[in-house]
Amino acid sequence: MTNPSDPGHPSRPQAPGPPGGPYGGPPGPRQPGPVPGPRPPGPVGPAGPPEQQSWAPPERTDKGLLGALLDANFDSLVTPKLLKVFYALSMVMVTFECLAIVGLAIWIISLDFYWAVAVLLIIATPLIWFFQMLFVRILMEAVVVRFKQAEYLRIIKDKV
Repeated sequence: MTNPSDPGHPSRPQAPGPPGGPYGGPPGPRQPGPVPGPRPPGPVGPAGPPEQQSWAPPERTDKGLLGALLDANFDSLVTPKLLKVFYALSMVMVTFECLAIVGLAIWIISLDFYWAVAVLLIIATPLIWFFQMLFVRILMEAVVVRFKQAEYLRIIKDKV
């Protein structure tokens, strides 16, 4: 005997339309496959939808530092190549500055007065290093972003 709430029970009303699953039952689980998305714009020919162009990063033709420096047409830029060196040098300089601050604080502690100022300097030195490096990084990233904009605009100009 079947329960009236079963999908195959004859007294249960069936929804109009084709049966959902095998043997007239509810539809089964969906099979994995490509999910249909919005149709691409443009006419669809016998070969299918037109192939969409995807953006590709520019092909690099690095000349090196000396080659870019001697480029009279300014097709290669020198500043992006030098930024890595400037960033490394700034890290070294800020680190030495903070070490000098700690050395000064240790010297102040040995004088028996103003020892509280020396302790505050020692505590503040990591914060000084962090904020100076953050400032240098923000400036370097701003320069990099500006040069990448120029590079991508040149690529767009060459495509048109």
